Amino acid sequence: MDMTPGKVHTIDFESETLGDTYEIQYYLPKNFSDLYKHHVVLTFDSQDFFKYGQIERQYEKLWEKGEVERAIIVGVPYPSVEWRNDYFSPNGRHHDAFVSFVSRELIHWIDNTFPTLKVGTSRVLMGESLAGSFAFSIAAAYPATFSQAAAFSPFVDEDFIGRFESQPMLMHLDLYHTIGLGEDDFTTISGEQADFLTPNRRLNEYLEGEPLEYEYRELDGGHIWKTWKPELDSILKHYLN
Repeated sequence: MDMTPGKVHTIDFESETLGDTYEIQYYLPKNFSDLYKHHVVLTFDSQDFFKYGQIERQYEKLWEKGEVERAIIVGVPYPSVEWRNDYFSPNGRHHDAFVSFVSRELIHWIDNTFPTLKVGTSRVLMGESLAGSFAFSIAAAYPATFSQAAAFSPFVDEDFIGRFESQPMLMHLDLYHTIGLGEDDFTTISGEQADFLTPNRRLNEYLEGEPLEYEYRELDGGHIWKTWKPELDSILKHYLN
């Protein structure tokens, strides 16, 4: 396994629990050393976080300025739009099984492979759109294992809000939630017209009244990385300082 710092690596991960192979990406920062324990940033739609969000460059800049602690970035990319709908969408047929896979098998592999801090408060989940819903699904299901999650413009419906309503341990969570003001009427990657703004406001209304750490931001812009990318700086500092 390639442990070269400063590069994005890709491996094929064979899941024993799901009986399938998934692509996993990981980035070890330029300062990486086995002598130190690291936070884990776990991204979904990871190829977009690297390509459009340039998350590893943003991390390195913050590290140089002394604004973040040591962290590695691990991610799950999506091979196709159909796969994304099946695995990352809250209503996808493999969604709940994949939540379990990440929360048990994948994090176990990460903690055994890299020098990590191994506690919920040292892990942050990130995703955008359906992958943002996926990040929040994991946090809602396993708040002690993953107590920190950031979602840009997640897909939300009443059933999704119910995932938080049925979780009695929300006080463990520290969530960062954004939605674009231009997302009241836009075309999704599947070509359908959608309103994400209204249901995200309903989710915000619910979470605002719950006993958790919660940051909610409505951004100027739409369902695109141009809107999301500027937030990464604040999020990395929020969770890694």
